[in-house]
Amino acid sequence: PLAQKLGMVGKYDEGPEYTSQNAFCGEPGCTKAETLLICNHLVNQYGVDNLEIGSLISWAMELYEKGILTSKDTDGIDLRFGNDEALIEMIHHVCKRDTWLGDVLADGGLLAAQKIGKDSLKYMVHVKGMSHLGSDERATPGLALNAAMASRGSDHLRSRPAIDLYHLPEPVLRKIYGTPVPYDGPLSPDQREYAGKAWMVHWQETCFMGVDCLGTCKYHTTFLGATLPNFEDWSKVLYYNTGLEMSPKELWEVAERCNMIERLFNLREGMKKDDPLKGEMLVDRYFDEPCRLGAPDVVGATLDRKKFEEMRAEFYQHKGCDKDGIPTPQTLKRLGLEAFDNEPARL
Repeated sequence: PLAQKLGMVGKYDEGPEYTSQNAFCGEPGCTKAETLLICNHLVNQYGVDNLEIGSLISWAMELYEKGILTSKDTDGIDLRFGNDEALIEMIHHVCKRDTWLGDVLADGGLLAAQKIGKDSLKYMVHVKGMSHLGSDERATPGLALNAAMASRGSDHLRSRPAIDLYHLPEPVLRKIYGTPVPYDGPLSPDQREYAGKAWMVHWQETCFMGVDCLGTCKYHTTFLGATLPNFEDWSKVLYYNTGLEMSPKELWEVAERCNMIERLFNLREGMKKDDPLKGEMLVDRYFDEPCRLGAPDVVGATLDRKKFEEMRAEFYQHKGCDKDGIPTPQTLKRLGLEAFDNEPARL
């Protein structure tokens, strides 16, 4: 019925991508399959990111329900959670910038919060200004650390250890996370635990960068399955396709170097670990507001702030950084980046 009302009956796309379910269903509280299909098509046509625009509009919905935004601000749109037509209308307005709120949201969450005011930033879930990806990490410390440490903001494609959700036995985890660089620290099959998650995130970050360097798909790695390709396999793939011989450990070091360059870039741009706007920290809602929905072991969950900060400090150690996330001179020298020691502006 909604598609007919909008005159959108017929084949428009091959189908929605996975994350559109979060962006246009879970976050805005819309449950119609046709809404998902319509919104996915619209963002493809406009050329905008589905997760970002879905999160921004959902944030605006919360502000509307809390009275921070009014019907005057929305040009009369009833911007409540679950309003499918309002979601679709707002996608048009944001992309066309043809209403006050659409124009404001089009600048991104941080600038939008400055213009909206009234504690609106308090309700925005973001990292480094990037809206959250639509999942909820309050019951999964490892995935939460990924969101905080990802170099470009709340990004599941930087260091997300998704297999942490599979409850894999510790011996299997050791086989994965113990190569190509030895690791004999703690590893837990329980996604609610904090122990060992810093190494898992560091390992996954290095894995993802290695995949980016090779130009292959991250979904066909240990990101999603214990038996999928990892460093040992990529060394062979590289040799058989190019004739270039690099050991798994050498590939690891290449990926480490690339990740460190990204970190140096962020530091040059003023990143501080506890900066609430562009630091390596999560917003207070992760720590202060319990989960209200989900499985029995998820309802009521919050992140423990002290344990999270300890996990972050351990992550810095694995990366060869000091307590503030700044790489040590020894680490930069090991990675061949000593020219940037104390001079990140040279990047």
